[in-house]
Amino acid sequence: MRIQKALNSVNNMTTLLKKKLSISDSSPLLIPINDDSHSELETFSEYGIGMNVHKDSIALCVSGRLPTNDYVQIQEHNFKNTYVGVNELCQFLKRFSKATTFLMECTGVYHVALYRALQEKFPHQIDIIIAMNPLLVHNRIEDLGSKTDRADARTLSSLALYHSILRPRYVGSVVFFAIRDLMRSYHRNTTQVTRLINRIHRQLHLANQKFKFDLNAEWGLHLLDQYINQSWSLGACYNHLFSDLKTKGKYRVLEKKQEEIVPHAEVILADTQRFILQMDLLCLMSSQQSSANFLHETERQVLLTPSLAKHYQHMRIIPGFSSATILTVLTKIGDYSRFRNANIFCKFCGVVPNIQQSGNYSAKGHVNRFTNKHLRSALSQAAAAVIGRSNKDTDIDAFAYKQRFLRHMPFKKAMLKVAQKYARILYGMFNEIRQYDPHFEINRKKAKRLKVRLEKQNNLIESVQTRALKRNISNFLVANSELLNSTSRYHLFTGFHRLIQKSRYREKEDHTK
Repeated sequence: MRIQKALNSVNNMTTLLKKKLSISDSSPLLIPINDDSHSELETFSEYGIGMNVHKDSIALCVSGRLPTNDYVQIQEHNFKNTYVGVNELCQFLKRFSKATTFLMECTGVYHVALYRALQEKFPHQIDIIIAMNPLLVHNRIEDLGSKTDRADARTLSSLALYHSILRPRYVGSVVFFAIRDLMRSYHRNTTQVTRLINRIHRQLHLANQKFKFDLNAEWGLHLLDQYINQSWSLGACYNHLFSDLKTKGKYRVLEKKQEEIVPHAEVILADTQRFILQMDLLCLMSSQQSSANFLHETERQVLLTPSLAKHYQHMRIIPGFSSATILTVLTKIGDYSRFRNANIFCKFCGVVPNIQQSGNYSAKGHVNRFTNKHLRSALSQAAAAVIGRSNKDTDIDAFAYKQRFLRHMPFKKAMLKVAQKYARILYGMFNEIRQYDPHFEINRKKAKRLKVRLEKQNNLIESVQTRALKRNISNFLVANSELLNSTSRYHLFTGFHRLIQKSRYREKEDHTK
């Protein structure tokens, strides 16, 4: 199977070959099955025919070798694995009279009938009708044996003769590599920041200090700094910092943490523990500062590069994308024109599951792990942030809400769906297929609803009852705004929305009558 995949990936000379052989793109076969095509097939010096045999079907692919030693995929077709289907396949293969190699996998007992039929129909080609162990087919084109440098060199030298099946790796410019290294340094520092935060919390837990300091916020850093530099209890440090911030009018955030501190207010750290925490806190602040510097320098270099600066500005309008996410995407993708379609791009991003298929059986596995972990992590984190938001004002917000709460998907599966949608949006933006509009789908659905309403009711103006209901709801919310918190406001809005929908439904029924 891998042999055929490698041969099928060759497309360097396909365009010239189609012009020469007058191949029709609309045909299910690249070369029509008729008697006139025999003269066209004389272009090839030999053929390779691969057959993937299943219980009910046979997938066939024909590749040919050109005089230039290039391999080109000629035809693909599916036959039924029945008595009639095998006879049709043998009749089809009689067209290839030159040196032909038939290769198939030993799939249970389903390949035996085809193998014997080929031997009967092509008695002079028995030596080149090969039924091969799938394990050997799936391995690379090389002899099994000890793996040494010389063996690798021999394999590479043999593979170099088939340059058309080799797919070169992307190598960017010097400027791109410099920007990519800056972003890699940023990710290494963020990893170090996470490690140091976990180490600080572990050291606090050793002293049975279970209060969670938010080390990404100013109040958490200030409180911890005072706690480890004074031999005071946590409650004394909190009161001292609170009184200091109150004189400056910046005590609101710290005031909300008072109830959480009370159970841990009496804990006092030992001198050794305070020293270790002081060193870890210095390393943490240094790593955080380095990460910020790396991020700012990466952005400056991106803005100085015209091709990257254009995409950087366009991607700012994507909901859920931060500066770090955008810079990660730009520096990890590189030359986006090398992806033929959106499916290949999504697989490169690592946001689609691997598909295992055999005959009529098809199953989805885990996501592709052999991709850039930072790119997959950036899209997944952006998707997680969108799923956690309550608003549904943009297309991606509405899509995330639908996957998580309407379709009741598990969080990770919904996150993967949203990340895949992000990847398709990026592919369309990079290849200038469409200009991204965060409200395109919502506006299109709204226009469709208005069109249907106009066709059925011949007007777009709401009834007097619905407008009066909206006015009463608005007056109620304004009059009682001081009494509402976020929870009650959410439930009221949900109930009022259903009330308005019911009013419009009754209006529609009255109009029908």
